Amino acid sequence: MADAGSGRGFGALTALLAAVGTGWILFLMALICADVLSRWLLDAPILGVAEMVQFSIVGIVFLQLPQTLRVGGLTRADVLFARIASGAPRVACALQLAYDLIGAALFAIILVTTWPLAQQAFANREFYGSTGVVQIPTGPLKVIIIVGCAAMVVQFCLLAWGDLRGALGRAPPAAPAAPVVRD
Repeated sequence: MADAGSGRGFGALTALLAAVGTGWILFLMALICADVLSRWLLDAPILGVAEMVQFSIVGIVFLQLPQTLRVGGLTRADVLFARIASGAPRVACALQLAYDLIGAALFAIILVTTWPLAQQAFANREFYGSTGVVQIPTGPLKVIIIVGCAAMVVQFCLLAWGDLRGALGRAPPAAPAAPVVRD
């Protein structure tokens, strides 16, 4: 709700993560197009395209979530919240603070539970796909999940700080009508 203020440098990191996710999407689009052309022209698919797409979706989501949160792009119903914000902005900041703290806790739980899975994936050289056909190591994906979760925790905490200031009346609450970049 309120401006998080001090997270401008962190905003560059979330933008970079989102850009990497976008680049990954472009790579997948090119790979899918090449697979379609290969099937049409050579009557032979490119092995592993389906596995790569399935594997990539999770990584892309975790790379792009922090920036989506930062710019106010997470989907939610704001009808009741907007009414509360227009009549009692400090109460709205307190509600948003609770939302941000719960979000930070949720992503911290995901991070903490993914950490040992990542260690295990690297130690056991786990892979996704079919032996002898396509093998994609799962460790790097788990690292991406950890990085995305850590960025979400930091972003939620930055937002919570701004909302706490707004709830205490130390910062003017942000307008709730449209998604705004919250630095």
